[in-house]
Amino acid sequence: MATYIADRYRLKKKDIGGGNMASILLCEDTDIEDDEVDRSVIVKMFNKPNIGDEHLQKQVFNREVESLEKLNHKNIVRILDRGYDEGFNAFFIVLEYIQGQNFKEVFEDICRYEYAQKLELMEQVVEGIEYLHKKNIVHRDLKPSNLMFDKDGTVKIIDFGISRLQDTFYSDYTLAAFATKNYSSPEQMAGKTITYQSDIYSLGLIFYEIFTCTHITTRESMDVSSLPQGMQNILVKMTKEEPNLRYGTITELKRDIEKEKSLLVQERYISLGFTNNVTRGLSSAGYIEKEETTLALKILEEEYAGKCYIWPGKDRDGKFDDSFELYGQRFISILRYDKIDSKRFTVTGVRFVSADRMMIQKELAYEIPYGVKVGGGSRVHYKAEVDAQIVGEDALNHKAESEKQRDDDMHQKDITGKWKDILELERKQISQEKSTLSYYNLKINEEDASLEIQINTDRAYELNYTSDDMLQMTTKKNIHHYLDVGHMREFSDGRMIIDMTPQVDYSNIASSGEISISMRMAEIALDRQRKALKSIQYKENVNPEISEIIFNPSIATSKNNLMLSESDCKSKEIDKSKLVSLERALTADNMFLLQGPPGTGKTTFISELVYQILNGNDKYRGNPDAKILIASQSHVAVDHSLAKIKKLIPDIKMIRIGILDKLAESSREYTLDIFCKEWTQKVIENCKEALARYKQEIGIDESLQEKNSIITEIESITLEISELIDELETVETELEKVNVLDSKWQFVNEKIATMKQMVAIKTAGVTEEHLSQIIDDFTENLSGLNDRLASVIDESIALAEQKIELQDRYASINEELGIKGREVDEWKELLGVSSNEEYLQAKGEIQAALKENKKKYAKYSKVESLCKEWQKRVIQGDGLLQESIADSTLVGATCLGIASLSLAIEFNFDWVIVDEAGKATPPEILVPICLGRKVVLVGDHKQLPPVVDEALLKLQDKERMNISKEDLELSLFEYLERSLSDDCKNILDEQYRMNPVIGDLISNLFYEGKLISKTSKEEKTIPLKIYESKPLVWLSTASKSDRKEERISDSYRNTCEVKLIFEQLLEIDEELGELKLKKETAIIAGYRGQRDWLTRLYESSYKARFHNMTIEINTVDAFQGRETDIVFYSIVRSNDDGNLGFLKDVRRLNVAFSRARELLVVVGDHQCAQRRLDIDGQENPFVGIINFIRDNSDDCILKEV
Repeated sequence: MATYIADRYRLKKKDIGGGNMASILLCEDTDIEDDEVDRSVIVKMFNKPNIGDEHLQKQVFNREVESLEKLNHKNIVRILDRGYDEGFNAFFIVLEYIQGQNFKEVFEDICRYEYAQKLELMEQVVEGIEYLHKKNIVHRDLKPSNLMFDKDGTVKIIDFGISRLQDTFYSDYTLAAFATKNYSSPEQMAGKTITYQSDIYSLGLIFYEIFTCTHITTRESMDVSSLPQGMQNILVKMTKEEPNLRYGTITELKRDIEKEKSLLVQERYISLGFTNNVTRGLSSAGYIEKEETTLALKILEEEYAGKCYIWPGKDRDGKFDDSFELYGQRFISILRYDKIDSKRFTVTGVRFVSADRMMIQKELAYEIPYGVKVGGGSRVHYKAEVDAQIVGEDALNHKAESEKQRDDDMHQKDITGKWKDILELERKQISQEKSTLSYYNLKINEEDASLEIQINTDRAYELNYTSDDMLQMTTKKNIHHYLDVGHMREFSDGRMIIDMTPQVDYSNIASSGEISISMRMAEIALDRQRKALKSIQYKENVNPEISEIIFNPSIATSKNNLMLSESDCKSKEIDKSKLVSLERALTADNMFLLQGPPGTGKTTFISELVYQILNGNDKYRGNPDAKILIASQSHVAVDHSLAKIKKLIPDIKMIRIGILDKLAESSREYTLDIFCKEWTQKVIENCKEALARYKQEIGIDESLQEKNSIITEIESITLEISELIDELETVETELEKVNVLDSKWQFVNEKIATMKQMVAIKTAGVTEEHLSQIIDDFTENLSGLNDRLASVIDESIALAEQKIELQDRYASINEELGIKGREVDEWKELLGVSSNEEYLQAKGEIQAALKENKKKYAKYSKVESLCKEWQKRVIQGDGLLQESIADSTLVGATCLGIASLSLAIEFNFDWVIVDEAGKATPPEILVPICLGRKVVLVGDHKQLPPVVDEALLKLQDKERMNISKEDLELSLFEYLERSLSDDCKNILDEQYRMNPVIGDLISNLFYEGKLISKTSKEEKTIPLKIYESKPLVWLSTASKSDRKEERISDSYRNTCEVKLIFEQLLEIDEELGELKLKKETAIIAGYRGQRDWLTRLYESSYKARFHNMTIEINTVDAFQGRETDIVFYSIVRSNDDGNLGFLKDVRRLNVAFSRARELLVVVGDHQCAQRRLDIDGQENPFVGIINFIRDNSDDCILKEV
């Protein structure tokens, strides 16, 4: 029977390698079903430590490996998976299988390499290590067996067991055993700190053996004298004993290798012949005086003396014509393969272009890495001569790669360029909205926690602050930094009073500077989006393949090998379209996109998907250790999904990231703070229990151990006392010096006092002439002191402060000595000794007893130290926030909110599920996408688009950008939906929210009739006499004289519709009372001005008159993601031209109409609404709505009122 690791990886061959920490197995990945794909993988299993909190160990292991899974470099072996196998009681990582041999196995073959080939080999290894170092990873165990060739001859660096996982479980005393001593650096052998220079040293030993073709016996016997001088210098510097004498960085080493390589390359060359046509061309252009071959040869030798570039030629149709253009210093040479000797080129012509044109061509062309020699007709090939066919092939490959890269770059630039431009416009807009002004004359009023400033009156007219705006002011320490201070209380005549926030450090506010609206949160949000965009662009996200899909959605793939039934699901609300969606989401390789029209149960799908990911079924293997992120643009959507998941999976561990005030009540108990407190307590308890069990297992004498702990504590305090005594002596010495300087100052004081007394005596009753003489004497005496006085005065100011500080420190040390002395006495009392002699005797006896079982106690001491360190770090929150979060299965956050977490820690998710993905802007949704190995986007691009301020369109005119309204409203969801294959996307096509009449309207109007209603008219119809029990009503104001719209600032309102709406609602409320029903009602206004007018009248005149309805009034945007029993939709627009403004946007109508469960009432001028058949080239949606009502008169009403 086959052996499996984690029920997935079938063992093919065991013990193919390993070491102290791990065993290496060759396995087959049974999840790969493509017969043409090699299923082989390497599984490296790590022995689990026998101590510590097992659950915490899993979290720490996952955390450590997650950072390695991000690595993506051609010279680094890829980590494909990781986990814990209960059967083997071991952690494991899965790596790509390299079909090849390692350097140790092919050492003899490598020794036969030419010097240039060895340099290229060294360069590959260094590039891989450079990539690791830039990711802050030190390999720590570089050796020939950890460097491999794949089947294509590419170097692969393997085995990161030591580089990251050693810190996870294994304490410092075991580390020396993990490293391979033959290639370890001196500091690693000595157990000292390992740095990037340690890797450089190990590489130096590896390549010493390769270049000298010898194995190192002792490091003292290493001899590089037989190597080229450049390599001698490189290897000597790499293997210096002191780390600080080696290369500072691997990049410095790489530069020296490139330099050595370039010197070597110059010795090799391609050989050119040339025809008489070239001679004639040079003569005609004036380069040579007459048509002589020797003169032409000289010019060509000068031309090709420096760097040369080559580019394939083409015919009129743009096809390769078997020629090449060679770019030298001044002109273009036309090359063809020599007809007699195809391993050489012949120059058949020359062409002359401008210097600018030549420069442009060189930037595109392939730089020839060899010298160029113009031959004299010899047919003898020398060893240093390079085959022209190789150079030509390199030039053709370079052109193909350049053109592909150019196409990719253009495509990528087209996609991301506008996203970048939009972010830049938003940044400029934020800067403008700050409304920065100058202030001065700062006054702080501590009594009422306020501050007062004067605003520059010349610009006070620009002030547009409100009491809701957080204001920021210049800091005292740095005029380029700003501090959030509080909110404006009042402003008049240039004087502003600000109520300060409790946390503000008002001592750091500059007395004059700049004041503005704080846009800190908006700026942070933009910064997070810029970083996410950059991460996707440079494939630095968790799964680089997702970056590729974003730039080319058609490449997304799926196994598409799963068939589920309803019995495989936990939820009872799974229909056929949800089953298909689950199948495709679970089998998609990297990305799946689900379109969820209104009422189709997107959150039901999300909750079931989470269940399947974790638990699986008979047909799909779940992963209970998977980490899942639920994200959305809005807090409401996140909380709704979490609540649904919690209901389906009650015991799931989850964390909600976000500001408490913005979270739903049901999510508040899962906030990070609460979770971390509970997790911390659990870890401490587990550590204590594990330590107690371990103590019992090895038979520790607890009393003896406690006594030894007391001795350790006494010795520690005694050492502190010794250090304090040394410090006290230093302070006493400093005080003596200060006292000497103080006496000098006393001398000066006495001298000045004597001079004052002399002046007083001599000036008593003195004449003017005599006073002049006294002044002269005083001046003479003062000048004698002048030199000393100046220096002593300078010293005296600091002297007094220094003396006080030293005296205070002297007193403090003495106080500390007294405390430490009392602590030692207390510990000795616990030990049962009083004198120092008794203590030394007890110490000797205890240490002798411990010595008998030294190994056992040393091991326990290490374990105890490790447990205490864990407890200390957990209590202090020292870097273990990541582990506490790793203990959760599910994390919920907004798209930008999750970025606040990733700033503090490095955390990745197996699955990222984004709800309402169609409403998020592309840079916004990229933030969570960057964190996931697999991404599921759930949304509907036929509902509200991303909300971006259209004021950006006006701002872009100044910036000369080419951004349209369509660009602002194009979501990443819609962009991907257009090109993803059917296997990687689906649509939910059964709705359960709306009355089927309303559902059919939505289906026909917005979803091409694909949306099927699974509701019944009987259950979803309110029997209102006023509307003949019909669920879809249009009340037209076309016949009313006061029907016309009113322009209100930049919005519209329609008082006729307002009056009609409230009249109708009152009648409905009365009927509901008769029916003994209570209903939720939404009044959705097409314009902000209408919403405000409706709200004002409702609050002042109507609110108290409704008894059977709860009413909410708002615009369309506020209602997305919600539903209500009754919806009244106010069109607002009524004019003679049929102008509808943004009402023509079908997405907004879709959201407005699909909120209604039982009754939809449209109020407005139906004649105006249908006056135009199309608007701006698009069909007028209101025409379709009115036609639907007329075609379904049994269930719909259109009547004029």
